[in-house]
This record gives sequence, C-alpha cells and structure tokens, in this order.
Amino acid sequence: LVELFPSRLHDERLSLCRRPCVSMASRDGRILPLVVVGIVTAIFLVRFLYAGSGGSDKFSLHQMPPWEKNIKNNTKWIVVTTIQLPTKPMVKLSKLAGWSVVVVGDTKTPASWSLQNCVFLSVERQKELNYRIHELLPYRAYSRKNIGYLFAIRHGAKVIYETDDDNELTMATLEQAFQVDLQNLNKNLLIYKPETGKNTVNPYVHFGQPSVWPRGFPLSDIAESYKPVAYAKFGSGLKPLIQQGVANGDPDVDAIFRLTRKEAGKKIVIKFDPKAPPVAVPPSVMTPFNSQNTLFHYQALWGMLIPITTSFRVCDIWRGYWAQRLNWEVGGTLTFSTASVYQDRNEHDYTLDYADEIALYNDAGRLVKFLTKWRRPSNARGFFDVARALSTDMTANGFWKKGDIDLVNAWINDLISIGYKEPALVQNANLDMAFGAAASYKPTTGIVCK
Repeated sequence: LVELFPSRLHDERLSLCRRPCVSMASRDGRILPLVVVGIVTAIFLVRFLYAGSGGSDKFSLHQMPPWEKNIKNNTKWIVVTTIQLPTKPMVKLSKLAGWSVVVVGDTKTPASWSLQNCVFLSVERQKELNYRIHELLPYRAYSRKNIGYLFAIRHGAKVIYETDDDNELTMATLEQAFQVDLQNLNKNLLIYKPETGKNTVNPYVHFGQPSVWPRGFPLSDIAESYKPVAYAKFGSGLKPLIQQGVANGDPDVDAIFRLTRKEAGKKIVIKFDPKAPPVAVPPSVMTPFNSQNTLFHYQALWGMLIPITTSFRVCDIWRGYWAQRLNWEVGGTLTFSTASVYQDRNEHDYTLDYADEIALYNDAGRLVKFLTKWRRPSNARGFFDVARALSTDMTANGFWKKGDIDLVNAWINDLISIGYKEPALVQNANLDMAFGAAASYKPTTGIVCK
C-alpha cells in the first residue's frame, strides 16, 4: 500500500502500526482470524486510497446525516454565504433553471432563513456534515463558504458558480455569462500573448476601463497596465477551468481607488464594455480574481478553498493567486468575461478597507513573482502533493500562516472522502497550442464614474 499510494497516506486517519508476528508454529487458533482481518483491512484501505487517487467515486467515507439524504444531486450548483434574509439577487438565483443553490449561514444569519429551491446550511447543520475543515473554520468569517463548496461537490457538482448576496445577475442565464459547456467554447474567446518581462495583466483594460484596476493587482504594475497588449485566438492547449465575470456598478476595486477616485456623496458607477469578447490569461501571466462572480469547472473545484489566516479583504484574492498557479499544473487557465452582474455597495468607511488590504499593497507583487518562479517538486506523486507543497512554501515565504497548511490538508482529505477525483498532472504541456492565429482587438473606453 505504501508503494502504491504514498501520497494518500497523508490522511491523518490512517495509522499503519507494526504488530508482533504470529508464529506459524502456534496452534492456538489465532492465525485464521488474523488473516481474515488483514484481508478485510487491506480491501478497505485499497478502496479508500483508490477513490482518492482518481479512481471510482462511488466509494466514500463521508457519512450523511439523515436530512442530507433527501438532497437531490445536480451537476450545476451555486454557492453563496449570507448573514441577512434573502435578497433580491438571491431570489433571482434561486429561479435559474437547471441550477441548485446552497446557502451557507453563520452565527449572524437569521435562523428563519428560507428560500424555495435553496438548501440552507445553518451552523448546526454545518457541524452535522462532519467535514474535517469545520473544526478549523472560524465563525463570522467568509471562509465558512468552504462548507458550501464541499456540500455541492458531495452532491454531484461538475461546475460551481459562486457569488455574493448583493451581486444581481443581469443576464438571463449563467450559460450566457460563462462557458459552462467546455465542449462548445465561445468562438470569440481570445488569449493574451505574454510580453517579455511582464508577469501581470489588468483585465479591466480589456473591458474598456484602462484607469481602473481590480483589488489585489500589484500597485507597482498599475502605471504600465493601461498599455495595449497583443492577443491571439484561443487555441487547444488549455481549458478555461476558472472563469471570472466582471461587475458593473461598484465593482471589486481596492480602497486606494475608492479613497482617491470617488467623489464625496456620490456612488461609484463603472460600466464595462458589453461587447468585449472573453479573454484568457496564459500560464506565466497572473492577475487577481475574486469570489464574487466566478465559475469553477470540475477539474478546478479543489481551487475554491478560502484561506483562514489572512484578513477578510485578502482571503479570496490570495486564494485566487494560489489556485491560478496550481491551475497551470492541470492544463487549466483563467478567463475573464464582460459584466454579468451589477453591484451596488453600501457606503462605509473605506479607511477600514485600506487597513484590511495592507497585505495586498505590500505583498501582491512579491507573491506574483514567487508564484511565476515556483516549480512543483520533482518527487510529487500526484496533484494533491503539488498543492500541499505550494501551500507549505507560501507559508514559508510569509504569505499566509501554518493554519492554512492545516486547512489545505483537511480540505484535500475531505475532497477524497466525498469522492472527488484528483486531477491528473499535465506533463510537458505544449503551451504553443494554446495560442491560435493572431487576433486584432482594440479595447474601447467605457464610463468610469457618474
């Protein structure tokens, strides 16, 4: 077993103990029972380890509480966390045909929360799910959303859309907003062509806003981010496993933008070009993406994990960079599409946001350089080994703390237990295939503020 499945033995539940051998000379009747127990144990371990190594997903150690057995499986799930009663955007999501919705509550969420076609996970029900990560997740924290991701995966998710309860979908369906079907990609999909010496790209420029940048974009790169970039048609070497849609209205910008660009007493209203084609970010190039209008395909569902040792305004951005780098290892890429939601944010003290975002300002550039230079260990036996290694190295370099190493280990073990198939590592990927013919595209200029 150790030879066949070394990476699976990270599971802390498996403890292989050496026991004294029973002499074949003994005639006390203990040999046969021990042989039977050994065979049964071996079968159990092989089935468990096989499930975690990309084998059959029918075998699972996850035991459902009685109420969960009534939940219908679906291949398409929406995951949201909330502390308020159902909002207008939530009602709209609950009515999307073909999609199931799971809502993760917290200690502040009204106990009476209910909405047709939605599964509500109260804090009590979250405990009953018995996920390992539960003991590591703080209350009153955005990271409780992780429970919802596991729940959706356990109930058949092949694609997960995540958003917040104040993001109102402006398109009739998610299929219009994203490439839900990877077998039928948008023919207009473009891909940035890497530029020598540049490892970041500002996606807001592509959608007509060259003077705006997303939260988590390295400050040192803003001055150069508005310049034109080269494009190509999207080729065949990569899969758009993670997809981010931008947001009209008051999108996800950082506190520096809001403190310096917002007029007193007026709301920020930003409009992105609705005709801009979707665009992919190639390996070796990075950009931040958040958890507010984002779609993950099955081979990237491992990448939804929200860390616990960073601040609230940093957690989903650090998650995005971590997942973006690991996504390259499975032949995936990140894409951006035009606005499919409208966000109307409440007025609040942006100086508090600034304080919460300090790590973004100080470390985003350093993190991008670290990730683009990072290489997977040569002794990695599978993708989960690679994910553990990167998580450990990010801790060693001060981007998050040991608690997130523990969280990643628990998360991986939960994924294995609910039958998630570990994606295969891509060996010697031919990235040239990702770039089709050269494409001529010139972004327009939109409306910044009103």
